[in-house]
This record gives sequence, C-alpha cells and structure tokens, in this order.
Amino acid sequence: MSFPYTTQQIREIVQSPKTLRHSELLEAGEPIPFQNYGERGKRIDLLLDLVDGPILVDLRFHVRGPVFDNPESYEAALILAGERIRGIGWNATGKKRFYGKEVIPKSWHQNVIDPNLPLSHPDRNPHLPLEPFEPTELTDFFTKAANVWHINLQFNEGLL
Repeated sequence: MSFPYTTQQIREIVQSPKTLRHSELLEAGEPIPFQNYGERGKRIDLLLDLVDGPILVDLRFHVRGPVFDNPESYEAALILAGERIRGIGWNATGKKRFYGKEVIPKSWHQNVIDPNLPLSHPDRNPHLPLEPFEPTELTDFFTKAANVWHINLQFNEGLL
C-alpha cells in the first residue's frame, strides 16, 4: 500500500498554516491539558486542520515528555494518515555512519520523513539541526514545536 500523499503534498502541508481542530482544548490563560504518560511524563495529542485548504481527516500534533522535568527527553511529531512525517528530538552525542558523515546531529534536530521512500533510502528520514531551539520546560517545547510546523495554537496571538 502506498502513502496517500505525495512528497510535494507533504511539504505543502508542513509549510501551510495549521490550526487546532478543537480550539477549545487550549483556552487563553489555562494550562495545556497534558495527560500523564508513564511514571514521570506528560503527553498531548491534538487533531489539526489546514487554515486554507482541504480538511484533513488525520493530521495530528503529538508532544510527549517521558520525564516531565527533563527537556532532553521531549519529543514532538507531526502525523499524517497514521505516518510520522516530521519529528523533533534531542540527541546528546550525535551519530555518524561508518564513513564519517553525521546522520544525527548532536543537538535538537528535526526529522524530515518521507513515507513515500523505501525504508533503506538515505533521504527517507534525514535529521536536520534545529537552531535556535532551546526549550526550558514542556509547555515551552510544545509552543516551539508548534512554531516550527506553523501551528496556530490560538491561545497566544503571533505564534505563526
């Protein structure tokens, strides 16, 4: 089965302004309604729609902090039609292939995933450095990840 969106459509979806499908989840002045995740973590999973474009049935913004008070444990994902198309995470050491090319930078990085490419293709999931990106806590990480992917959270004007 092939992925229902082309590589170009994925790029356009990521670059397009997005909004929360259920904006009442994030009311002004209220804390973000994270759910418990494991023993020390928090997470949230929100449905998104394009501001100007077709309604997408399954576009989600997922953020989790497995260790709530450790920013280096935080991860975010943009999920389209059940497939992760973008991710944000931390790598403390960086990883290189045997010939010396860095494949995961030592720092915050963004995964740029193309589900249309075979798993073994070198361009299926490049890890690109994200600078500046220094979250201080989970709410800050949530907001910064939303900014990277052009998600208007509606509780704070000017996030786009």
